[in-house]
Amino acid sequence: MENVVNRQNQRAKFLSVILATMLAMSVLLVASACSSGSKATIPATSTTSSSEVSFSKDIQPIFNSYCVVCHEGAGQAGLTLEPNLSYSKLVGMPSTESTAELRVKPGSPDQSYIIAKLQGTQVQAGGSGAQMPYGLAPLSQAQIGLVQQWIAEGAPNN
Repeated sequence: MENVVNRQNQRAKFLSVILATMLAMSVLLVASACSSGSKATIPATSTTSSSEVSFSKDIQPIFNSYCVVCHEGAGQAGLTLEPNLSYSKLVGMPSTESTAELRVKPGSPDQSYIIAKLQGTQVQAGGSGAQMPYGLAPLSQAQIGLVQQWIAEGAPNN
């Protein structure tokens, strides 16, 4: 029971941070548009300066924001997505729900079980369970696309 309450408290804190961040970004975008006389644009999801996706700058922050609340320590399905641990638990590792697939198969996003879990197609991929992140809204197509691009680029540990 205490574990459920702790998770609910963690999720409530997480949602508060997200809402505060969204509010701050909205204020900055409006202020920018007003001062420059041009239309405001939302910054790209990727923080890298080139088209290459960075695991540490682009992918791990997604895990930190949406996944670590459940996938920490031993983690759900034996998967931890904590910084400095997630890469070794994902890349080249067999899924516990779909043993025919790897969690992340470098160069093959369509054969990486993580993509099925994020898109909600895990059952069609021979797996089970719920779409991730569990209990939250699905990731945006841009976020999923970033994970797909990282895998397509060979899933480097960069």
